[in-house]
Amino acid sequence: MSRVRRRWLLAAGLLGVTLVGRAARTRPSVQMRLAKVFLRLTRRESELDAYRARPYPRAAPVKPSLREFCDVRERQVQGRPVYDLTPKHGASDWHFIYTHGGGYTGALVSAHWDVVESLVRLTGASVTVPLYPLTPEHTYEAAYSLLEAVYRDLLSRTPAEKIVLCGDSAGGALALGQAIHARDTALPSPGRVVLFAPWLDLALSDPEIEKVEPRDVMLRADRLRVKGRWWAGNADRTGPLLSPMYADLRGLPPIDVFHGTDDLLIVDARTFHRQALRVGADVRLYETPGGFHVFMGAPWIPEARDVYRQIARNLEVPLEART
Repeated sequence: MSRVRRRWLLAAGLLGVTLVGRAARTRPSVQMRLAKVFLRLTRRESELDAYRARPYPRAAPVKPSLREFCDVRERQVQGRPVYDLTPKHGASDWHFIYTHGGGYTGALVSAHWDVVESLVRLTGASVTVPLYPLTPEHTYEAAYSLLEAVYRDLLSRTPAEKIVLCGDSAGGALALGQAIHARDTALPSPGRVVLFAPWLDLALSDPEIEKVEPRDVMLRADRLRVKGRWWAGNADRTGPLLSPMYADLRGLPPIDVFHGTDDLLIVDARTFHRQALRVGADVRLYETPGGFHVFMGAPWIPEARDVYRQIARNLEVPLEART
């Protein structure tokens, strides 16, 4: 690569320009626009006080379509359910640990299994899905204790360079937090981190978020801030395991961040990207025009399929062999 091209790439990153493949879309698909209309019309939110008195939420069951082409094993780690899914045919040597989103308060839902299914189909990877403890019943310490145990167990049977830490929204912060924790505790580093619309600053302190929020059909910043306080407990919300945007990003594996531009969390993702480039971290931000929060959970949307194809390319998995 020429010196001029290297300088252009660095400047583009520092200015917040997203560098994507040649097939990147410049405007939202019809399916994306229709999905956003549906989400805006059907958005319902529980009162925050109701979380304190709720029965603990149950996760959605593994989808039958996943069981058709994956061997599924459920086990207990620290008293929490952990699912291991392995393709019955055509498995690659990659293994994802996937942490679901839900504002740290919501259980895994059917759309999260759609994400898992898309990852398996497009990459041939096995996937481990830990159902980490939620807030307000728990705080972040219990989650990280579980996730470290799951990671150590996987390291005992899988090369670290073939492990991908992956998650969406709150689960995206957990995936990145695990990579930071592994580095800081001298655990072997995973091969890659893949983040879908990660929640990088628990306090959502950037005033630019207010400009994007009217376009967001799913999230409200004020509600997220309350849930963030529950999750942190008495800890400093700017700590690296709670708000990875404030972490030292040096010495981390390659990080791929996928985001929609109509998601209020995009503001912090762009800041994170610029900060990463300044310290020489290997972070790529892929922005999808008009994309809503974690649109990757709607695999019938063309932009979602684009995301999974990009992940397969980044992992150097032959797409021709994937459905």
